[in-house]
Amino acid sequence: MISPSGCGVFGILRKRNAPKIKGKDVVKAIDLVRYRGSDKGAGFAVFNLKEGNSYYIKAFYFGDGDEIKREIEDQGIRIKGFNEKYIGELCDCDFEISLGSIASLKKVVRNINEILWNNGKKGRIYSAGKSLQVYKGVGYPADIARQYNIYEVEGDMWIAHTRQPTNSPGSYPYWSHPFSAFDVAIVHNGDVSSFGANVEFLQSRGWGGFVGTDSEVMAFLFEELISEGLSVEEVTRIMSNPSRRFSKLNVEEDYIYRNARLDGPFTAIIGYDSGNDLFMIGIADRAKFRPVIIGEDENYYYIASEENQIRLLSPSAKVWTLEPGNYFIASLLKGLINPGREVSKISSFSKPIFYTEKFDIDASGLGYKDVNKAIMEFVNKSGKKEVTVINLLGHRYLGISFPKAGLRLNLYGVVGNAMANLNENNVFHVYGNVADDCCDTMQGGKVVIHGDARDVLAQTFQGGYIYVKGNAGNRVGIQMREYMNKRPYLVIGGMVDDYLGEYMAGGVIMVLGLGIKGEPVGNYIGSGMVGGRIYIRGKVNPEKIGLQPSRQEMVRFLKALLLDNMISEEEYNKLKEMPYIEVIKELNGEAKKYAQKLFEEKVGIPTYEYRELTEEEIKELEPVARDYAIETNQNKDTMVEMLKEKYTVITSSLRK
Repeated sequence: MISPSGCGVFGILRKRNAPKIKGKDVVKAIDLVRYRGSDKGAGFAVFNLKEGNSYYIKAFYFGDGDEIKREIEDQGIRIKGFNEKYIGELCDCDFEISLGSIASLKKVVRNINEILWNNGKKGRIYSAGKSLQVYKGVGYPADIARQYNIYEVEGDMWIAHTRQPTNSPGSYPYWSHPFSAFDVAIVHNGDVSSFGANVEFLQSRGWGGFVGTDSEVMAFLFEELISEGLSVEEVTRIMSNPSRRFSKLNVEEDYIYRNARLDGPFTAIIGYDSGNDLFMIGIADRAKFRPVIIGEDENYYYIASEENQIRLLSPSAKVWTLEPGNYFIASLLKGLINPGREVSKISSFSKPIFYTEKFDIDASGLGYKDVNKAIMEFVNKSGKKEVTVINLLGHRYLGISFPKAGLRLNLYGVVGNAMANLNENNVFHVYGNVADDCCDTMQGGKVVIHGDARDVLAQTFQGGYIYVKGNAGNRVGIQMREYMNKRPYLVIGGMVDDYLGEYMAGGVIMVLGLGIKGEPVGNYIGSGMVGGRIYIRGKVNPEKIGLQPSRQEMVRFLKALLLDNMISEEEYNKLKEMPYIEVIKELNGEAKKYAQKLFEEKVGIPTYEYRELTEEEIKELEPVARDYAIETNQNKDTMVEMLKEKYTVITSSLRK
């Protein structure tokens, strides 16, 4: 069964002295997540760094290839070589050209594309570059690989895509990824809501004739900003559009390039040839609504939609997640430039265990439905209630077809999306990592993850226990709830990213920060929460709690209160250095009511205390701490002793 999941992306860059990357490996990695796409588009871009004056143009054209060849020559470009391949009536035309200047080529491409696109979408130049070759079309990744014999191609850097069309057609290869703009190629998952502003920015620089998809615009944005003299990291920072609340931006740069910033849910991989180096870049939107995994081994850097793509090629690679609001950059010659997360925290991410000697089912070569079926067949045949499965590699939906079976499942490897959703009384032990959206709407039972969990873990979790020995991702424990004496407990041993406990209505979350340097939590903790409790070991920066107004907004608000004689000059000077969550504690009377009405009507901002736990809290949490230690093979006495430390305790401001 193929289930739409949004597009799948993959990127790989070799290190300076590493072997070139074989196309067949790239095909395997992107085809592994073909369920994220459809038969409406896929493609590959390969870069081979080299010197010389030859440039390559690739074009789709409905008609005789000689016609577009003459069009290019009429624009003053000298063609050194020409190959054509026909897909029905569509010519896939390749040109090797002699380049006078990049400026003249840009003019030619712009002119030809505007002419062809405005003439009934008759064709367009879809790739232009010195080291870059793009191969794309309508079909799954394996279809395009066979069409162009990608298996035999080698390169210094590759990016690949499988497409789930959203806002543009999938019937013609024009709209397939990658999109290219002069030594830049991009693949993308998601939707860019800033599309209109981004197009206006490019039009102001003389560009037009776009196919109408945000991915192409992103490629041209990157190329245009580079051509304006900005560095790769400056361009990436502008496009990634980090949160104004936590980042320090150059005000002039921020204003000039405001329409070049990207917004909306997206993940993008960008390949770029600077002329003397190759760069691979990974960007996720600042709320990280789309998955992205980073990897590194002795020879290569990786960017992928799912961890299983990286593990397929490099089972022991170091793997970590891109931090929301951050970006990844590596180059062929310079190596790692920006890892996308604090280096000190990357080492805290877990490596999965794929194999154990005693097992019941080997998942190698099985689809996710086959694994679920094999589990129940084994249970029914053997009468056993404990099943061990090895070599899991992105298998999705494990356990959701038997939520009340009362089983213990021992799972080895990398588990895919949506494991244990709707679980009621099964026990899962994962000796590895789990992907996104696991344990949704769990009503009972227990899940023990001995590695890491990714984004959206325990959404609407409402009963049972979820224990993560390692780290968890973005939007963990959102909309958790409880009913009467049915209370869910979620314990994270390492760290979490942004939006922990968003819209939480009940239950308990604990973040222990074991082995983590610095604060083990991201931003916007407890945004909109109306119930439940969050316990974070150690002191947390209060600015990270809730969706608070920025310091700039607070200063303006306090000035207004001062002008209306609602606070004194002394109070103003004291409060202007505080975050909102501290200011609201100090305000009284009408001033406090105004603040709450202005800043808390749409999204409630929780309250917090930094303190030792009460006797009642310790009595409740001690059995959970002991059980967590036992299940994750840690010292239970040490875990219980941690309850005597100070915690940041976050609760709803609506809680009586």
